[in-house]
Amino acid sequence: MTAASGQLILDLPQRTAQGWSDFLVTGSNEEAVAWLDRWPEWPGPALCLHGPEGAGKSHLLHVWRARTKAVALEPEQLTVEAVPELAAMGAVALDNADRLVQQEPLFHLYNLLAEHGGFLLLAGRKPPRQWPLTLPDLRSRILAAPSAGIQPPDDQLLMAVMAKMFADRQVRVGQDVLFFLAARIERSFSAAERAVAQLDHDSLSGQRPITIRSARAAL
Repeated sequence: MTAASGQLILDLPQRTAQGWSDFLVTGSNEEAVAWLDRWPEWPGPALCLHGPEGAGKSHLLHVWRARTKAVALEPEQLTVEAVPELAAMGAVALDNADRLVQQEPLFHLYNLLAEHGGFLLLAGRKPPRQWPLTLPDLRSRILAAPSAGIQPPDDQLLMAVMAKMFADRQVRVGQDVLFFLAARIERSFSAAERAVAQLDHDSLSGQRPITIRSARAAL
């Protein structure tokens, strides 16, 4: 849908993440969002998210953390000594779970959270079946957990995200520029942020509006 001014208006569901920035739902992330919405009515203690870099996994982990007060971890922070304290938090979000080096701590953390009614959200680039899990009992538990894939953002989502980024900078751009950018940048939120920042900088430096011509030059 477009407004008379030429500004792009996308009819996407907008979600408020309890203190975090809004995020938008499209076909690229709706399965993952649906599973997060089901919490705490998950069929088990764990949920796995997977998708390429820049698809929005970390954003969804932040959204879930804001809702659950979960503690956030990277693989190198997960040690056997830390497990009891982490489990006592009741909810843990582990990013880059497919790069896990020590598997025993995750096994004990899973068991303690399951025993006390806690929850574990895991995220990685690859589907769980491709994670290098060599501890049989841990592998069986992870593969038994529901898994949701996140695809790279589609054109609709990229345009909506860039429109919001421009709006946050108090910059107005036409839908033609958003279409142009979405068709040419890498399919990731980080690429969208870089493109918006560059165009805003160029526009301020040259005191000129953002057009397809300036977007082409920036890219």
